[in-house]
Order: sequence, then structure tokens, then C-alpha cells
Amino acid sequence: MKSAEDIKRYFRQATLSTNPDKHEAVFEKIRRAQEQSRTIGPASHRSQFGSNIMKSPIIKLAAAAIVVGVLSLFVGSLLNTTTAYALEQTIEANQHLHFLHMKTFVAGHDEPKEFWLECDQSGQIKNARWHMPEWDAPEDGAKVVVWSADTIRIWFKKKSCVSTFTRQAPPLWLLDFALKSDPRLSIAQLKDEQARGQVELEIQEPADKTQPIVVTATYPAQDQSAGRRIILRVNQATKLVTSRELFILKEGSYVLDCRQEFTDYNNAADPALFNLDALVPADVRRVDGDAIENRGLPQGTLSDEEIAVEVVRQFFEAMIAGNYEKASQLFCGVPVEELRDGLGGMRILRIVSIGEPTPHPTNPEFGGLRVPCKIEIEKDGVRSIWEPFGPFVRTIHRQSEHPRWEIHGGI
Repeated sequence: MKSAEDIKRYFRQATLSTNPDKHEAVFEKIRRAQEQSRTIGPASHRSQFGSNIMKSPIIKLAAAAIVVGVLSLFVGSLLNTTTAYALEQTIEANQHLHFLHMKTFVAGHDEPKEFWLECDQSGQIKNARWHMPEWDAPEDGAKVVVWSADTIRIWFKKKSCVSTFTRQAPPLWLLDFALKSDPRLSIAQLKDEQARGQVELEIQEPADKTQPIVVTATYPAQDQSAGRRIILRVNQATKLVTSRELFILKEGSYVLDCRQEFTDYNNAADPALFNLDALVPADVRRVDGDAIENRGLPQGTLSDEEIAVEVVRQFFEAMIAGNYEKASQLFCGVPVEELRDGLGGMRILRIVSIGEPTPHPTNPEFGGLRVPCKIEIEKDGVRSIWEPFGPFVRTIHRQSEHPRWEIHGGI
């Protein structure tokens, strides 16, 4: 028989990837078996026919291949004897994700944000649709947005209009959000963080196969970051994540911050999902978002914070002066007629103050900055100080080398 070192060499050359510790355990079993075989009887009692056969180099090579094959099966059986759930199963189940429907429920709000993503074979967004409820931006109202074939169409339900913007690259914030929300990456990230000792994992696998596997990841508080806990629920049959809950540690208790639900994994995408005309009533006004050239304000040498403040200041100054064409350019091409009628029936009188820009308070993945301000207005004959939820200012997506900034919501 071959020595243990020879068998190790054959084993390493085989196309099999396992745990090195298990390799050694298998080799030790084989070595003990070799020692036992030597005590069975003297060499003269062994089959002469077998000795002659093994003198052939071709037979020796075939025998070596059989040894490797048997070892592969043996090691495979050792590694697959357990049915316990492992994080790798979910990673493998998600390797070819090309369609996903997501809902995000934020604490304190019943209506979720919804996202539909269709990806191509390389994992890039092919079509996308998202619904933003009114609570996300009360001044804008609920919105349905569809991106397809380099065109973004936005249905502003409250304003009863659809704006169309062409030559638009896939929205970077949505791509980033999709990657961060991808359940496959959630599991892969947890596995990596566990290896580095950054998170404590607990896996509960119910005997009832209709019930989900529960993966609980607990991150202890560090420095100025609060402790948090993520709970993933995994379908036992498909090994796919069906929900993800984020809890924040507050006053010694974990409080739910948001919940995501994932459905329709790799189902065939309904083309109607990305056809906004099928959703929008016929009497809704259509607006050409590309009609205004040089929309927004060029950044030049200003910092992001400086240009954001300047956009907001010039917009309200234009509204006060009655320069609605300029105001339209600074507010993503909102029709001049709509601005002339006032912002929700409000007449802008003066700018009281403009504060320091900050990232979006609830959705920083949108990009851009929120510019807090106080504006004196008149509505129904009554003067008051208005503090809008925004305005939110960011770069126009198709601009890159010479960025231009505009208000995109929050007014």
C-alpha cells in the first residue's frame, strides 16, 4: 500500500476543497488502517495474483485514482452528515439573484416603502421601481418612480403630474441601497464579522420545517455607537432570507427601528411593473423634465455644503422676486405655472434663516444634503414662519465632470 504521505499528495491534487483539520483526521484513520493491515498475516499469505497486478504501472495509476475517489466520497460523507443550518447555505442560495421585491417598514409608520429590482446577468440594475409614501416627504406627497432604459419617470400623486427625465444613469443611491439590502450580502457580512469577533451570532433552527430559521446578530456598543441587533428569518426549504429586522439598544432594551421583507426571489418580472403609464390616470399632467437646459446651479469651486445653501437661497429669492423660470431651474424643472400658483397655496415673503446642511435624516443613501431653513410665508391672508422638512439638494445625476446641484424634494 502507499504510504500516508503518498496518499496525502494524491488527496491534495484532487479537485476537492475541505477543512485542513478534517484532512488530518482522515489521514490518521487511513494510517491506523495501514498499521492494522500489517498485523493480519505474513506477506506469504497475501495473494500472489494481487502482487502481480500491482506491478503494472497502469494499474498502479488506476488504483491511485480509485484511492483518491474513495477518499473524496469518504470526506464528503464526513462533511455532509449534519443537517444543521449553516450561513454558507444562504450565501449559495442567493448566488444568482436577478429579481427581488422589498418592503421597508419604519417604526412609527404603517405604510412601507417598496422597491422592485430587476437585474441583468452581471448583477446590474436592469429595471427599477420604488414607491415612497407621503410620510417620507409630506410636502411632495406620495411618489412612484420608475427607472428603465436610461429614463426616470416620477409620478407625484399629490401634485397630479408625471415628470420624465431622459439620459439618466441608474440612480446610484438605489444601486447602493440594493447592495446593502441584498440578503446574500447580509449573510456574507455576518459571517465575515463573526470571524473577526465583531458580532455574536445565535442560530435557532425549529424542528418544524415550515417555521423559519432565526439568525440573531448582536453588536455590542462601541465608542459612540449604540448597541444594535439584527434578526434575519430564513426559509428552511429555500435557505433564502425572508425578513431582516434592525433593533437599536436604548436604555437597556432593544427597540425596533425598521423591518425589511424580501419576496418574489427570481420570479419572472411582470413588465407592467415598470410601465408607469399603466398606473397613472389619463388626466394626470405630463411634464418634460429635460425641457429646461442647464438645470440647477453649477458647483464651481464651492464645497458641497456651500453649493447646497446657495441653491436654496437663490430658489427662495427667485420665488420672492416672481422669477419662476429661475425657480423652476433650481427645483428639478417643476412647471412655471405650478410655481406661479404658489407652493401649496403659500406666498413666499422673506428668508428668515438658512441653517447648516446635513445628510438626509432618515435616508442618507439618497445622497445630497438637507438644508434646514425658516421662511416667512402668507397663506389664506395669515402670515407665519414655515420650516419645511427639506429642502433636499443634490447633484443632477447625469452631470459628473462639472456637477450641477438642484432641489429634488422636501418643499
